[in-house]
Amino acid sequence: MLEENDINSPHFTIPESYLDKMYEFTGNGDDGGGFILAYVNTEGKPMINCKIGSQIIEMGLRKALERFLEDLELGE
Repeated sequence: MLEENDINSPHFTIPESYLDKMYEFTGNGDDGGGFILAYVNTEGKPMINCKIGSQIIEMGLRKALERFLEDLELGE
């Protein structure tokens, strides 16, 4: 179990069990789910985690991210 101080540790990373649970939420743990998670850690470094169950899901997530980033650029 995480202690409150663990989150403020300079070497904190999201526990693998949390990432596994997120993957289960996207497709009941079947090969049809997946996610890409981008965040900034406590040191200010960008971090990206992903767990993708199939190639078709990967292509869909990549395309969705491309569109998101393009829309973000157009909005600036």
